[in-house]
Amino acid sequence: MSFPLDDLEQRIALTRPGDTVRGLSFAAVLRLVHQRLGRDAAERLRAPLMQRSPVDFFSYPAVDFLRLLAFASEALQPEFGTRDAALRACGQAIVGTFFESTVGQTLLRLTSGGGDPKRLYSNAPASYSTAVSYGQREYQALGDKRVRLLFKGDLLPVEVHEGILMGPLTAVHREGSVRGSERCLGDSEFIIEWT
Repeated sequence: MSFPLDDLEQRIALTRPGDTVRGLSFAAVLRLVHQRLGRDAAERLRAPLMQRSPVDFFSYPAVDFLRLLAFASEALQPEFGTRDAALRACGQAIVGTFFESTVGQTLLRLTSGGGDPKRLYSNAPASYSTAVSYGQREYQALGDKRVRLLFKGDLLPVEVHEGILMGPLTAVHREGSVRGSERCLGDSEFIIEWT
């Protein structure tokens, strides 16, 4: 499922005043655009949304982040082949930036003991609640190497979350898959499996 501009308007309609996203997510997407398309392209995406570069732990309007994702995925599509792949790359950039941060490094040290991704995924609801002010997430273990995450009232496209949720597997050097499905706009399910 791609993220066309009409989907953007539907997602914006779901937002409430006060829905926010941390600056780290903005910075990660802008950094990806800068790396792939150059500084000018990143500046063209940032300028209409904010006067200066985002600060990682400041909160910014979710509406602006949705716009950034829509336009970044459109700009990055030629680099990644499809808009869906570009959205996943944005998600991977977000989680990669998070795991590079002091907070992310601490979380990895505390939860990745023994290389078990389940410990990282069990913290996903709390991690998401520090990154965004909206929605609810629920973790369910489905076996030794399989978990489900349920998202309710979430604003982002499934593909962005697929990219984000691959991050813990990458961080603990595990092969696996993340399959997301949108039940309805704003409600999604993710099945994560690994070897």
